Order: sequence, then C-alpha cells, then structure tokens
Amino acid sequence: MSAYVYIAYEGLRTSPISVEAWLAAVNRCDKLILDKAVSFRAHGQQVVRLKSARRASVRLDRFGIAGARDPSEELIRVMFDIASLLGANVYSERFNKYASADDCVCRRTKHRRTFDKQRACKERQELYQFGLWCAVCVSSALFGFLFGSLYLALTR
Repeated sequence: MSAYVYIAYEGLRTSPISVEAWLAAVNRCDKLILDKAVSFRAHGQQVVRLKSARRASVRLDRFGIAGARDPSEELIRVMFDIASLLGANVYSERFNKYASADDCVCRRTKHRRTFDKQRACKERQELYQFGLWCAVCVSSALFGFLFGSLYLALTR
C-alpha cells in the first residue's frame, strides 16, 4: 500500500505551482538537492531529493502539483517548509489539508495501524478458511475409509 502527500495551492489545478516558484523554494531549502538526471522537458516533472536520503524525493508534475510517495517524517517536515515558502498547503492523497507536520505524521500512523489491523483480520480469516477446508478433506477421507471398511465387513 502506497500513500502520497502533495504540495499544492488552495485552488489545486486552477492555480498550479510554477516551475520558477518551485525552483526558487527548493533552492532556499538547504536540505534538498535538485535531481539533474530527470529533465523537466523530457518527463514533464522536476524532482528534488533529500541530501540525507537519496530515495526520498518530491516531484513537481506538469500540472503544478508536487507529490511524494511514502514520504518519511523528515521529508514531510521538509515538504511543510517548502509549502510555507511557496504559500501553499500540504494535502493527503485524497486532498485533505494537513494542519502541520505532526498532524500529517499522526494521521498517517493512525491510517497505517487501521490498515494493518484490517490486513491481520483478513489473514486470520483466510487461515480459518484453510483450516476448515483441511478439516473437511480429512473428515471426508476418514468417512470414506469407515464406510468402505463397514461395507467390506458386511459383505463377507
């Protein structure tokens, strides 16, 4: 399960983040570096990465919305810094606005716990069904063996 966190202006698609504003905000944030390997013209996006964690990245897409997939707590805090520099907000994957970095981390942790509970319940249910099928198979085999033995005993 992946979770996304976005940076966008209040109007979302009606007021996209410009590339110039994005680059200005990223250059003012000392925890980020611009990934030069991904060209804006080629892929329609700007990618910035955390200096401390190479895999933690935020992408500005061609629609003017910056997003991160499964961001760490450190990346979420940096995203709030960038959003404050841009005058934008940070949103969940369903575009619910987060109040602060702590609110974001708290809600994502709660969501993860709920998902883990649901997954554990489903695994228990599947295990129960498997056990039930095994019991049915074993009982039918024993039932067949007993009826076969009874039939042989009566026919002699």
